[in-house]
Amino acid sequence: MTNILVPTDFTPASLKLAEQAVKVLNREVNILLFHAFEMPFYYVDFFRPEREPWQELLNDNLRHSCRQLKERCPWLINSIHLRFMQGNTAALFRNWTEANGIDIIVCPNNYVYTKIHPRSLNPIPFFKKSRITLLQDLSVKEQAAARVSSHKQHTYPVIPA
Repeated sequence: MTNILVPTDFTPASLKLAEQAVKVLNREVNILLFHAFEMPFYYVDFFRPEREPWQELLNDNLRHSCRQLKERCPWLINSIHLRFMQGNTAALFRNWTEANGIDIIVCPNNYVYTKIHPRSLNPIPFFKKSRITLLQDLSVKEQAAARVSSHKQHTYPVIPA
């Protein structure tokens, strides 16, 4: 089972990355929708009775979209989970990915980070510093063509008997 990390801004549109990645990989995966937050800055922020930042961002549209995505590709998607990280160091991210068993990070070349909360962090620097495989090209046609051409390179001529 392959665990893929997909950045999310908590909109159903952010699930398009996950869907494209599943089509490109064409194998059974667990999808971890990921968002990073800064740690609270002030001492008093730790003791405020307010909700965690992700609690105010979760909505029924995202839950419904996750359910639909899983229903569209039930043979490829084993599970979809929302995961969060609080902190801004590469070491923390490395430990987080190790604890969550991340195999592939989806970070297309044209990905644009959207700050959705005052404490949101841009995850791209973490992704690029990690030693985890980055899935940057999500075009299914080009991936299929690459598989065919690599397959042709490994075919051997048949020698008549």
